[in-house]
Amino acid sequence: MRTLLKRIKEYNYKVILVCDGFFFFTIIYPKMKRIRVAFVLDRTISYERDLIMGVVHYSDLFSTWDFFLPATDFWQPDKRKPLLIELRNWQPDCILMNDNQYVSEFKDWGIPLFVAPSKKLISGVINIIADDLKIGEIGARHFIDKGFMNLAFYGTNQIFWSRLRKERYKEMVISAGLHFYEFDALIKNNWYNNYLHLSEWIKDLPKPVAIMACHDDFGIHLIEAAKINGFRIPQDVAILGVDNDEFICKLYDPQMSSIDQDPVNIGFKIGECIKSLIVDGNKPPEFISGIDFHLVTRQSTDIFAVDDAQIIKALQFIKDNANSKPISVDAVVASTSISRRLLEIRFRKLLNRSILDEIKKVRIDSICGKLRSSNVPINEIAFKMGFNSVSTFSIYFKKDMKFTPLEYRKQFQTR
Repeated sequence: MRTLLKRIKEYNYKVILVCDGFFFFTIIYPKMKRIRVAFVLDRTISYERDLIMGVVHYSDLFSTWDFFLPATDFWQPDKRKPLLIELRNWQPDCILMNDNQYVSEFKDWGIPLFVAPSKKLISGVINIIADDLKIGEIGARHFIDKGFMNLAFYGTNQIFWSRLRKERYKEMVISAGLHFYEFDALIKNNWYNNYLHLSEWIKDLPKPVAIMACHDDFGIHLIEAAKINGFRIPQDVAILGVDNDEFICKLYDPQMSSIDQDPVNIGFKIGECIKSLIVDGNKPPEFISGIDFHLVTRQSTDIFAVDDAQIIKALQFIKDNANSKPISVDAVVASTSISRRLLEIRFRKLLNRSILDEIKKVRIDSICGKLRSSNVPINEIAFKMGFNSVSTFSIYFKKDMKFTPLEYRKQFQTR
């Protein structure tokens, strides 16, 4: 017994006494290792801050880990050595970081390295990436569905994720038979002059025009350039960003629509991977990618670019009503002053979809938002949306989304 207790203490084993009838027996298993995770990220950037939140949330649910986050002044050049010394003494099991000046040094430490690259993929680490083709597709689809004929993209070919987003966006626009335009941003020392260069480009674009920026920070340039020229947003120039940094998107007037990459859930996946690597001893993946991207609409794209007053009335009626209750095609027609047949013809011609398609799109988008952002019971969502039963609701949702409502919530709900 003394030898057993010595080994329990030496190997940090946990002991539980279990009663089975009249007999007591002991189950011995090792305690979960307290994993030490270092964050060498910029806490002022919402995406990086949300990655941290996702990892911490995983730890709160499944284990208890220790975390290291450098103080802000460590980012000064003369603080490099103190940071490396302190971090080395702390002995992290893994590091989550951006592609800053420490990457090459940390790669030599022989521990898992998770990197969110800003310009190019990095070999020898686990890259945290986005499905950039999907992001470009979401942006293009948003503007195409609103009836825009002129679509543009603002980014830079010098950053891989910007280039990929543009390529898919451009492909979607051209495939739809619409007009595509692009502007390549000035970077490095000329970054803060972009809005002046954009001003001339925007002035020459046919109006109305819808412009997707590769990132929210680029979207700021578009808003400033449009205002310099006196263009109305979104009536003349509709603007869409990527990342949904609420501080940036809500700071400007009008507030900017943006595609949310859901970095908290990406951080949660990083937490799962950390546990898989360090506790279970599994092989590291080549990359970790987000899977749920959704568009948050604000004033900068809140417009229908259709030169048809009856279509606009119908779209507005659907937008105001279909997201909270069932509506019929006849009700949509009644909101206009033309016949059902003529309205259907105009929908097909201008929007390439039917009235019923638009109703379903708005309702599915509303359901997805409720499932992602709340804990409201699924049966309650179903009845509030006007469905007679949960099974009918589930069939309706799965036919379009390929998930049941419960599966969708488990997969994509904000952690």
